[in-house]
Amino acid sequence: MPRSRRRVEIERAARRSAFLTILGTLIPGAGLTRTRYFRLGWIVLSLVAGVLAALAVAVFSKGAMATALGVAVRPGVLLLAAVAMVLGGLIWVWTIVLTHRGTRDRRFDSVQRSGLRLLTAAMCVLVAVPMATAVRYSLVQRDVIASIFAQNLAGTDGAAAPGEGVDPWRGVPRVTVLLLGSDAGDDREGVRTDSMIIASINAQTGDTVLFSLPRNLQNVPFPASNPLSKLWPKGYNCGSECLLNAVWTEAVNHKDLFPKDPQPGLTTVRGVLSEITGLRIDYTAIVDLKGFESLVDAMGGVTVNVTERLPIAGYHTSSGGLAGIESWIEPGVQKLDGHRALWFARSRLTTDDYSRMRRQRCIVGKIVDQVNPSTMLQKYPELAGVAKDNLQTDIPAGDLPAWVELVSRVKKSQIRSLTFTPENISPGNPNFAGIRKMVKDALDPANSTSMSQASPSPAATPTGPASTKTSTKAPTATPTTHQAGPLTIDEAC
Repeated sequence: MPRSRRRVEIERAARRSAFLTILGTLIPGAGLTRTRYFRLGWIVLSLVAGVLAALAVAVFSKGAMATALGVAVRPGVLLLAAVAMVLGGLIWVWTIVLTHRGTRDRRFDSVQRSGLRLLTAAMCVLVAVPMATAVRYSLVQRDVIASIFAQNLAGTDGAAAPGEGVDPWRGVPRVTVLLLGSDAGDDREGVRTDSMIIASINAQTGDTVLFSLPRNLQNVPFPASNPLSKLWPKGYNCGSECLLNAVWTEAVNHKDLFPKDPQPGLTTVRGVLSEITGLRIDYTAIVDLKGFESLVDAMGGVTVNVTERLPIAGYHTSSGGLAGIESWIEPGVQKLDGHRALWFARSRLTTDDYSRMRRQRCIVGKIVDQVNPSTMLQKYPELAGVAKDNLQTDIPAGDLPAWVELVSRVKKSQIRSLTFTPENISPGNPNFAGIRKMVKDALDPANSTSMSQASPSPAATPTGPASTKTSTKAPTATPTTHQAGPLTIDEAC
């Protein structure tokens, strides 16, 4: 055989070896089918085809996102997935190495042998790194689920718990979730629940109403079952110090009255808010506002329409001026990073609590609406760490697959909101019967008469929690900062 022809055949064999090695990297086992290990190659290919077929059926029946989330909320499945990926990754790498061995030729010179070895090593790394990342993410997610959804909180009585079957929420009319923003800092005494939002979700349609309660609500009633009702039989009525956001601390200061309750503050807040609104609170989620900043950063920011100029930090001087302002959030549609989003939600130096409540409702809705799966995936370890350190909830881990479906319904439906302000209540002397009536009407606007009329104004609000007298003052035509009726999130910000 002429030397040139022999050289051509060797180069062709080298190219074949490289091609099959790359093919085995793209499709596990495919490269082996053209070597002496072809039987093993077809076995691996058959296994891969079976796995892909099962995934295709799941995605076709439930959708890609629902399928992925269905795995992500099951700790047992996550562990099995991690083990499967480790084994699968090892087998995949082994088939790549075996493909290289099955296609090497003694006639290869040192340069060709070195080049093919480097190619094989690179292909192994190309498979191993994503697999290792996926295994890491699976274990991190499992740890997050175990940490967040195993909290010792005052949980649901089971009335709004999902069931089994195709529709886990069949027969459940509404699910009510209390969202608490905890602002416990080094410069503050105790836990202050400065953000209190109740989300009432129609479990069948996903239609959601957010109710914002002002932190400065006075005379709030304690449930008869709560020990503090004996200390405050006529409500929490010691003046400007006895506000709604101090209820948690009040319970903690009397924790001896709650001998069997590890969370007297949370139990009391839930009970008080139920008394105020007439809603049974099924679940609770508590977010430390210090972690909110990191959460938004992990999402890549959140876009909102800033309707008023807001200061970041700062304080009032003794002469009534402003000092210590770090910077300003200017009006307009813009993407806020975590630091600016936090101050958008909490700033009240130049506004008031009610403007802040509106912005808090806005930011909750925008975060739900703007969750970007690809961005969340890229920053997931960081996001998981934030969640573990700053989020608590009493939603059982076993119910999370059903919650994936419920959240999907919420995202496809409408989020409305109702805030309680001096335009519809008197914070210093609230009419709790009137508040409960407004809540009921907001949940069922079709049967409501009060939504076509104004809610009680401060001046018209009678004294005493049992009174139901309402004002006949006509509402404004367009939404304002303190609009009494339900607003969509887009209208609110």
